[in-house]
Amino acid sequence: MPDSETTESILEQGKRLSESLLWRLQCNFFDAQGVQAWTTGIVPHYITSNGWIADAYAKVVLGWLRDCAGAVREPDSFAPLDLRHPVYIVELGCGSGRFGFHFFNRLLDLLNRSSLSHVPVRYVLTDFTEKNLEPLRNHPVLQPWIEAGILDFARFDASEPGEIRLERSGVALSPQTLRNPLVVIANYVFDGIPQDAFAARGGQLFELLATLSVPDEEEDLDDPTILQRVEVTWEERPAVMEPYGDPELDAILREYAERLKDSTLLFPFAAIRCLRHLARLADGRLLLLSGDKGYCREELIDGRGEPAVTVHGSFSMMVDYHALGRWFAHRGGELLCTAHLHSSLSVVAGLLGTPPGGTVETRLAFDEAVERRGPDDFFDLKVSLGQPYDDLTLEHLLAWLRISDWDANILLGAWPTMMKHAGEASGVFRLEIYRAVHEVWDHYFSIREKHDLAFHLGVLLCEIECYGDALPFFHESMAVYGPNPATVFNVGLCLFHLGDLEEARKQMDQALEGAPDFEPAIELRKEIAAALAPARPRKKRAKAKRT
Repeated sequence: MPDSETTESILEQGKRLSESLLWRLQCNFFDAQGVQAWTTGIVPHYITSNGWIADAYAKVVLGWLRDCAGAVREPDSFAPLDLRHPVYIVELGCGSGRFGFHFFNRLLDLLNRSSLSHVPVRYVLTDFTEKNLEPLRNHPVLQPWIEAGILDFARFDASEPGEIRLERSGVALSPQTLRNPLVVIANYVFDGIPQDAFAARGGQLFELLATLSVPDEEEDLDDPTILQRVEVTWEERPAVMEPYGDPELDAILREYAERLKDSTLLFPFAAIRCLRHLARLADGRLLLLSGDKGYCREELIDGRGEPAVTVHGSFSMMVDYHALGRWFAHRGGELLCTAHLHSSLSVVAGLLGTPPGGTVETRLAFDEAVERRGPDDFFDLKVSLGQPYDDLTLEHLLAWLRISDWDANILLGAWPTMMKHAGEASGVFRLEIYRAVHEVWDHYFSIREKHDLAFHLGVLLCEIECYGDALPFFHESMAVYGPNPATVFNVGLCLFHLGDLEEARKQMDQALEGAPDFEPAIELRKEIAAALAPARPRKKRAKAKRT
């Protein structure tokens, strides 16, 4: 029989990109998924949520605060820091909260060990959907900061910027309440809020209109999975002289029309409007730190073909950081970018308002933390090392963990190789493994991913015979992931080696209730029975169950 004809359903046709159904589908996805978007790995986030990038941002913020702290009061100049009021740091689109945890932890550490330890700071986690904020309000790791009043939350939609009212303090950020410069962090935000698509052809500006289609007719446009099936095609039409009726936006577009020879471009008008709103709140004194896939230089825009829409549960598009840089320049500021090209992530720092002494500390920090040791370089190196780490020695693995700022993702990848080395490690290296386990755990922000970090750390501690330290990790594993037979067995194993034989036997019984043929539990139960019997020698040491 001949193949049936492929049917195609048009969802919308000839729409300006910013008015497209795409953005509604984007919001539906995140409203439906919440933190599960990151827990399940549907939406990529590791590259902007690890300790390395958090360290880089914290160092740039510290440099900016040093520049601001050096300001002196002069007529019509950059006002000095007002220590009676906090410096607010607002993270847009905080998502899983993992970056915020790493960043604020590192910034507080740097501040406390610097000459700026007296500068009060407040971190504000924002997102457009309640689904992302609710788990963070109750996250146990964040409670000390919440109770201390240095961490707050706010609903804020970067695509439609409005009031930022902090939930716990009740403060609404405004020129009256923001007495110090504002720090704004936007990772993987500008690639997912409305943009428009244009083409510059020989000095003329054209608008690219989007048509959305799916293979078959869709009955439910609120289905969050529909993005997986959407195809976007484009058509050009001459653009009106001033597409936005906004002098700042239209001026940047005119520059592109005059300078680009033959290229399409994505214009981040919503990002610019968001930054303009935030700059107004901060009386024109603002530091932006942003990481995303995008272009920082004009030559990377010229000659580009049709815009791509990348779907990963949600969708994202490239960010024209060069356009943001033009907006900063028009405002008397500038955008710091790296000199090298990026294969995975562009990180920029936007500066508005210049302290009388300049921004030398900010520039030094950006050069050291982003230009020379960039988050993109770290990620590329991590990917290039690959997994498993079979060819690395224990010394190499421990060095890699230290350099990564005790990254849990790296430890989980290196765990099989570390287990091979741990049992035969010398006393000094056992101490280093012990330290690594606790450092990784202290630097970990759980979002309940499928990989059970606590379990893996507990087994590693058992391998170096630190049973008392391993026990709390197995209890943590059971609290989050449930009492599976392997974890219950490992609890019993620890109790056995700690001398609590009766309780160890109960744990073996529980493990065997869930898995009657679980051979390690059968054997250890026999060993426990033998140990409880008088005058019976103990057999060789049992091993932790690894899975």
